[in-house]
Amino acid sequence: MNEALDSRVRRNGRIRFFSKAAFMFLWCVASYAYLVFFSPNWMTMIVGCVSLAFAMGGIAFGIQHDANHGAIGRRWRFLGFSMDSMLGGSSYLWREKHNHAHHTYTNVVDKDGDIDQLPLARFAPDQKWRPWHKYQHIYMFCLYGFYAPKQIVTGDALTLYLAHRAHVPIVRPRGRDLFTLIAGKVIFICLALVVPIMFHPVWVVLLAALGAMWILGIILAVVFQLAHCVEEAEFTSLERLTSEVEQDGPRDWAEHQVETTVDFAQKSRLLAWYLGGLNFQVEHHLFPTVSHVHYRRISPIVEDMCAQHGLPYNNNLTLMDALRSHARWLKHMGERPQMMA
Repeated sequence: MNEALDSRVRRNGRIRFFSKAAFMFLWCVASYAYLVFFSPNWMTMIVGCVSLAFAMGGIAFGIQHDANHGAIGRRWRFLGFSMDSMLGGSSYLWREKHNHAHHTYTNVVDKDGDIDQLPLARFAPDQKWRPWHKYQHIYMFCLYGFYAPKQIVTGDALTLYLAHRAHVPIVRPRGRDLFTLIAGKVIFICLALVVPIMFHPVWVVLLAALGAMWILGIILAVVFQLAHCVEEAEFTSLERLTSEVEQDGPRDWAEHQVETTVDFAQKSRLLAWYLGGLNFQVEHHLFPTVSHVHYRRISPIVEDMCAQHGLPYNNNLTLMDALRSHARWLKHMGERPQMMA
């Protein structure tokens, strides 16, 4: 009976995942076609850019994320290539940085590259403070928009060049991985620039591409910040971890994930659907190879286990609560440390 139940759960999960994947791909294709072939004026172009950015965000959250975590099975891993061809990133480098570094050293300064945005922003107490950080709660929400364009234009190239000096050293791609990286960049450039230039002036294409990617950057950056760079999350450093290990022994990995990760807006089914369950970040960090379609059912079990073991189960009730918490954390981290006063 349990096997039949497990089989039904897996089958229903696959149906839900692929139904949403089909919708996201169709949304993205339709938005792209509308923007390139059916946008006669600025107003329609703006609508197309916004729609395309949100569709690309849906693919990033709900498709490539599961695929590149191996959460939908090996035979569907090719869906992770959507990050290369449709988002302009590199699925190989993302797996190396995100899966290995971020999910192992969550919120550990000098190990988790996701919280290292120096010198522009200070996200953790152990990071160096600069005078302009006292304004970061104002300017960072604008600069988040450059997250996607930066990653596409210079981010992956710098990651490859500095692979040996990364927070967690990255193995440079070879063979099929290198071919996939290059092919993805070529396809994305053709879709983003070459094809549109056939129908519109170059400056219009560049402006529209930057606009769409800027909106996408804000969507991606803010969502990921709400899970880790908020008041409820803990931060640490290699020095502090080493000291704790010497005194109390090795720190439990699951305990670390729970303490450094925060859920938000769990009751919003629409948000959970669009974000690919990334508002259930505690569940995702504990079970990264489980598809996001199961997180809602896993959540009560995780909360109960945290209560039994005296661990926090961090959760902001709404999206606005999470945004306010992130803004307050930016402001707090922007204050001059007392030791420097």
